[in-house]
Amino acid sequence: MRKTSTPRNHPAKRVMQRRDFLATSLAIAAAGCNMSQGPDAAEAAGSAAQGEGKWIPLFNGTDLDGWRASENTASWRVRDGVLAADGPRSHLFYVGNAAPTPFRNFDFMVDVITEKSANSGIFFHTDFVETGSPPKGYEVQINNSYPMTGNSPEFRRTGGLFAIRDIYKAWLPDDVWFRVRVCVIGKRIRVWVNDIPTVDYVEPEDPPRPRNRRLRRVSEGTIALQAHDPGSRMRFRNPRIRLLPDDADPFAEPRASEEGYGLKPGWIDQMAALGLPITDFHVHIRGGMTVEKAVLRQAVTGINCGVLENVGRGWPIDDNDKLRSFLDGAAGRPVFVGVQVNDRDWADVLAPDLVARLDYVLADTMIMPMPHDDSPPVKLWITDKYTIDDPDAWMERYVRHNLRVLGEPISILANPTWLPPPVASQYDRLWTEERMRKIIGAAVDRGVALEINASSGYPPLKFLQLAKEMGAKFSLGTNNFDDKPIDMRRCFEMIDTLGLRFADMFLPRPKA
Repeated sequence: MRKTSTPRNHPAKRVMQRRDFLATSLAIAAAGCNMSQGPDAAEAAGSAAQGEGKWIPLFNGTDLDGWRASENTASWRVRDGVLAADGPRSHLFYVGNAAPTPFRNFDFMVDVITEKSANSGIFFHTDFVETGSPPKGYEVQINNSYPMTGNSPEFRRTGGLFAIRDIYKAWLPDDVWFRVRVCVIGKRIRVWVNDIPTVDYVEPEDPPRPRNRRLRRVSEGTIALQAHDPGSRMRFRNPRIRLLPDDADPFAEPRASEEGYGLKPGWIDQMAALGLPITDFHVHIRGGMTVEKAVLRQAVTGINCGVLENVGRGWPIDDNDKLRSFLDGAAGRPVFVGVQVNDRDWADVLAPDLVARLDYVLADTMIMPMPHDDSPPVKLWITDKYTIDDPDAWMERYVRHNLRVLGEPISILANPTWLPPPVASQYDRLWTEERMRKIIGAAVDRGVALEINASSGYPPLKFLQLAKEMGAKFSLGTNNFDDKPIDMRRCFEMIDTLGLRFADMFLPRPKA
């Protein structure tokens, strides 16, 4: 009599396999998915914890055994031992037995390389679908240089959780391998790219999702890789996974707090779904704030960051060598990098090749020649350095000063319509609609965004409403003095009140 055995894909066998793998991964649970651990360190920790049980390869390097492609199946090939995506839309789903699906809590890694203008994604907690993009589960975006063109430009970049916790900076080069790591424990989702944290997201209760993304929720499922379109050529190598217990503690590895930023549960999710690139472009590297802290803050809050230093005589960056050092130190991070210029001749002083590396240039009008246009510049917030005897005459000079600043090759005007303490109480009289229109018109003509500041109260709602009517673009900014959180509710309220959308928001274009 022929001996019978449990069929390879029988549900009972998958249950037994899952139990075996979960049993061997119990020792890993204590370590969890350490956000500070690099991928190599994580692999070593997994091997040590499991003994013989270690990261489970999901691809044999030879053929597509264990994987199933949807719709345009010819878009997937194995070339030189790696998975190659090249062709019309298709998704490659893991359906093998090396690790038993569905995956719930897991740690996943894969190496990726993109060619120019490629767009892709890594889906998890998803299920096979024959056509279209998988509606179930989450997607980690892969996009280093996909062009921002057309009515719906693709501005979401590598490392973000697509339309949930997006990354807006194009920060990785094409034609260079990089590693993506995804860890899911309970409702906590973390993503690293090249050991840099890009997402540390906790799904809220009843997460807000548009109808077409209502299944973007933590559950269980498989992994899928995306071939986006015929122009998106890319390769994946060495996909591997380690399973974690269903009862693993999501917070065994501490998570930074979201408190202090004025965020309501699910608000960033809503803005991401609407395609609003919520970014604080006024994050100074000072008072304990560092680029690394900005990166981690961004991963936890979902508020993207633009980090900057003050440039000018007597400021932290006062020569090109210091500017180069700042740029080099911030390179290869998923944050925008800019400067705040304080001298009006900055464009003649800074090296053009260094300025070209900046994502943006921010300026304000708080330093002005006093008492005359040919006088030395004065910091207007230091009130014992000057007097304003005739507010109306001074205001005419101040408007001209604003227009001079807007005439420089800047990207953002911070704290628009700010007034110094001696005349601040006369705001409504001094800032007439005619004067406001001059400032807004110059900003629109020059393509300069107007900052909505989180804490200064500038500019007021009536200015913002007029600016919206006149077609201005807007940015958000906190202007920190240390590394403490700053409440951004004013920014969020203005977005809602003004009904701002993607086309209204400043977003630097990637470098060519």
